[in-house]
Amino acid sequence: MTSPANTLTNPIDLQALHTKPRSLWSDAFRRLRRNRAAMVGLVVIILYVVVAVAAPWLAPYNPVQQIPNNSLRPPAWVTDNPARMGVPEHLLGTDTLGRDVLSRLMYAIRVSLIVGVVPQVAILLIGVTIGLISGFAGGWLDNLLMRFTEIVASFPDLLFIIALSTAFRETWLGRTFNGLLLIFIAVSLVSWTGIARLVRGQVLSLKEKEFIEAARAIGVPTATILWRHILPNTLAPIIVSTSFSIPALISAEAVLTIIGVGMRPSLDPDNPFPTSLGVMLTEGYNNLSSGPWLLSFPVILIAGLMLSFTFLGDGLRDALDPRER
Repeated sequence: MTSPANTLTNPIDLQALHTKPRSLWSDAFRRLRRNRAAMVGLVVIILYVVVAVAAPWLAPYNPVQQIPNNSLRPPAWVTDNPARMGVPEHLLGTDTLGRDVLSRLMYAIRVSLIVGVVPQVAILLIGVTIGLISGFAGGWLDNLLMRFTEIVASFPDLLFIIALSTAFRETWLGRTFNGLLLIFIAVSLVSWTGIARLVRGQVLSLKEKEFIEAARAIGVPTATILWRHILPNTLAPIIVSTSFSIPALISAEAVLTIIGVGMRPSLDPDNPFPTSLGVMLTEGYNNLSSGPWLLSFPVILIAGLMLSFTFLGDGLRDALDPRER
């Protein structure tokens, strides 16, 4: 029979005892790497970001440049119509004004990513702050903030955004960045309620934990407890929720543009945001019979971007769940 002393001096057991434990984030990243769908989504998102940032150097033409006698040119691989064949100079064809579709798509990706990320920052600032204060304070302040959250959540999101966009569309607010600033504000005002409720629920369970009670007992200020102890422990559900919210914001911009209250297309050659995928969807739908490729390409790009964020969100949800081992 093996004695306890022999067991403790076993090299294998000593190696196990000296193994450095993995943190939650390193363990989550290890599980995320094993999720093939999530990694494919992450690679696709990185590719979109690279194209959006490098659009001025990658685009073969200026996105608003009109090429005479070259309107509705089909993609380069379409050669069955001698009267109107695709040419290598315009790989994805041209639109009704003779503008290169590939160049416009590169700039449109930039707008869609900005619409997905910038309002999300405002949503997190509002929702996380209200959720932290409401869940930690409790009492009348919790009731007041949650009733306010319920009032905002009771408004139909799309109807509120349409009303706000219509009311301020002709003001300086509606003309800034071709209407993108107004979209940012309208979306942010009604989309923070979900993250606020999520954070509040996490705080309600965390503030009763022993390490929070210990911090209170030694006199740690409330602000320090919130930002140094509670907030880091709520990051996992916040990250997952954010990854699922970005596709919703991208689709919201496309819907608003299609119904006529979204981004304004620009003809300024120096404008960094001349078009969006929503604008190109509208143009493609209006010319569906004469140029079906004008609708197909933005649909494919929007679907690919939204699916990539969805796959990444699913992977993050599984990777950041401490029960998944």
